[in-house]
Amino acid sequence: MASSKLQLSPRTLRWVPIVALAASVLGRVAVVAADTPPPIPSLEQHNRLILAEQEAASSWGFLPRAVHDEYDVTHYDVSLGLDITNHILTTTVIVDATASVSQLTQVAIDLYACMTVDQVLVNGVPAPYTHPGSILNVTLDHTYQPGQTFRIACTHHGTPNFPGQPLPFRWNFQNGIPMVLSYSEPYGAPAWWLCKDDPKDKATFGIHITCPDTLFAVSNGVLDHVTDNGNGTATYHWTHGYPLSPYLFSIAVTKYAHWTEPYTALDGTTTMDVHYWSYPADSARAVIDWSHNVSMMEYYAGLFGEYPFLTEKYAIAEFNHGGAMEHQTATSMGSQWITGDNQNDHVVVHELAHSWVGDMITMRTWAHAWCKEGFATLCEALYFESLYGIDYYHEYLEALNPLAYGQYQIYNMNPPLHAAIYYKGAWVLHMLRHVVGDAAFFDAVYAYTNTPAFRYNVADTEDLRGAFEDASGMDLTWFFDEWVYHPGYPSYQYAWTSQESGGGGFDIDLEIMQVQTLGPIFKMPIDIVIGTELGTETPVVWDSLGTQSFALHVAGRPLSLDLDPEMWILREVEALSGIGDEVAHAPAALTLRPARPNPVRGATAIDFSLARPERVVLEICDVSGRSVARLLDAPRPAGVNRVAWDGTDARGRAMAPGVYYCRLRAGEAEASRPLLVVR
Repeated sequence: MASSKLQLSPRTLRWVPIVALAASVLGRVAVVAADTPPPIPSLEQHNRLILAEQEAASSWGFLPRAVHDEYDVTHYDVSLGLDITNHILTTTVIVDATASVSQLTQVAIDLYACMTVDQVLVNGVPAPYTHPGSILNVTLDHTYQPGQTFRIACTHHGTPNFPGQPLPFRWNFQNGIPMVLSYSEPYGAPAWWLCKDDPKDKATFGIHITCPDTLFAVSNGVLDHVTDNGNGTATYHWTHGYPLSPYLFSIAVTKYAHWTEPYTALDGTTTMDVHYWSYPADSARAVIDWSHNVSMMEYYAGLFGEYPFLTEKYAIAEFNHGGAMEHQTATSMGSQWITGDNQNDHVVVHELAHSWVGDMITMRTWAHAWCKEGFATLCEALYFESLYGIDYYHEYLEALNPLAYGQYQIYNMNPPLHAAIYYKGAWVLHMLRHVVGDAAFFDAVYAYTNTPAFRYNVADTEDLRGAFEDASGMDLTWFFDEWVYHPGYPSYQYAWTSQESGGGGFDIDLEIMQVQTLGPIFKMPIDIVIGTELGTETPVVWDSLGTQSFALHVAGRPLSLDLDPEMWILREVEALSGIGDEVAHAPAALTLRPARPNPVRGATAIDFSLARPERVVLEICDVSGRSVARLLDAPRPAGVNRVAWDGTDARGRAMAPGVYYCRLRAGEAEASRPLLVVR
């Protein structure tokens, strides 16, 4: 739709058309070389976005709402009146619903106590209700059976934000102009409108926003018409005909600059306007920063299938919030991401990817939020891989510092938008790509987003697993169990030797140990990259034990051996030794591994490795450095050695609980590891 259709009069200019500006700026950015990789966003840049999401997750301090599965909402009609001067929101919500259980006489609907209920109607007749806290309990006009429909209308008013809690509804200013926004993810929707706040209960919407006629109101779906109320206010009527989860319903109200550009569908003929709304003062920068959006849409359409809301719109609207949010068909973009240099394309592409995974396919419950956020974060890397190649993809993912979040279990996080579901979630999918192979991975992604049962509906971790199993022919229960439903990641240590084979070539004996103290023993395929005199060979071994040996064979004399150098696994790796028949591979003089188990409740084992035979002193010391137990003072051979400790001091007495250190000395080398003794 053209912007001129939506202006009521020259006096009430709600947005500033900048088509000429857009054409001018886009003409300039088009000459930028497409093969020039941008700097990879730092973890700090990503965390600015994640911390804003976590702010939303912790806002108001509410726990997830109770599940009200006794009825299903099919449509909301929401009228919002904004008293910007007094920060009062007056809302009328009409709920069309269908009974899901027998003998239904009362329904519970979410509405927080900050909103005062003025009236409740059931099928047009005043109805009894109670509003004791965060739930509105409504008595129906008669008993309903499964499949029968009813309508509840509720008018309420209030100020939907408490002191010190800026979300989920914010009254603000931009350049002296009022700016009103909503941000409901994950549990904030009932703070400003009556709803069944359950992500799986999706409904269609009618949206009516009344505000000063000098402002413009952006929301989900398509703008049907604007009513000039003749009193200095205007009402914007939006319609959204696709199923929408309550947390994805949004408004953004201020004076905007506006422009559009066409998106051409995969069929080559169907077009859709992509809308952009920025603050007028930011428009020149926003035109540049959002100039790649349509090409991003084209990339994702090829990956996932057609843009899922093609009959309505896609839009980006600036708002006063530190983050960004994938509000369905109307992404909200924080002002800090508008810099005029395309350095925040990762934010634009992340929120756009949610149109497919997050919006069209919503997680069934917040316990599965990693499915959408891990996907969108990986999609950043996939998009940049399509432009700049696989090396950039790897560098991009490694820059997320995933080991900092590897200790978390990403299923059922609390709060649900913890940074781990973004970073570790992306790495789980990255690892899955390597496990099943590129062909099966991208087939699975496409099948997942085109499965009729999931489209415009909900899915969960097990549905995602099923898509990858169907595409790969593999049973992936083990993978999801260890990476999604458990915390931790593998910490590999390895040692290897080689010798000339009697039949030609060289035999390699490789030993891999998993020494992590958190999480399971991981089953994973590991790329073994062996440098030889004749070139590089890369066999793959499936490691699944605490200690496992592998026999490998290469044609040329081995010179080096590395585990997973391209980082297809979220892991730590430590080479202990590698002595060939004629080549020494320069291991460290000594390596002291973490005690297992640690914390120590009784006995524990301490492993260490030596590059060459040495006299070794192994002691337990207190925090002052004083030796309290000498475990070993004797020559030891090269390679891996193990010493047991029963948790007693030099006199055989049980050590008091506390922090101690295991200290190892061999020749001039020394190493230490902390120990925690508990009783």
